[in-house]
Amino acid sequence: MRHLHKSLGVLVLSALFLAGCAGAPETSSDAPRATPPPPSRPQPAPAPQPRTSQPDSGGSNAEGMTVFELQERLNELGYKVGTVDGVMGPRTVDALKKYQGDNKLNPSGAVDPDTIKKLRAAIK
Repeated sequence: MRHLHKSLGVLVLSALFLAGCAGAPETSSDAPRATPPPPSRPQPAPAPQPRTSQPDSGGSNAEGMTVFELQERLNELGYKVGTVDGVMGPRTVDALKKYQGDNKLNPSGAVDPDTIKKLRAAIK
């Protein structure tokens, strides 16, 4: 009887082990494996976001304006900024101050919501 009891125990444990293995998913050698890159591999830098000339407006609903858009608008309106390069350089700031002074805005050289509205509404 003792031998039978030991054999039944081995049989039950074997059945449980095989039942656990039977539920494991099968993998195909054709399926791509999702493995993370090794930690020593350098990660690419995030793509640069377009620079905007709109400072934090403290919750106002005014939409920002990229420096590219600002330069294009000023050039179209006759305020020459030079090359449209997306850089808020001294020529762009000077052209913006001139535009602001000519349009009864504070000639600060900073792009504020009122300046953006006037620039977008201005007729060429």
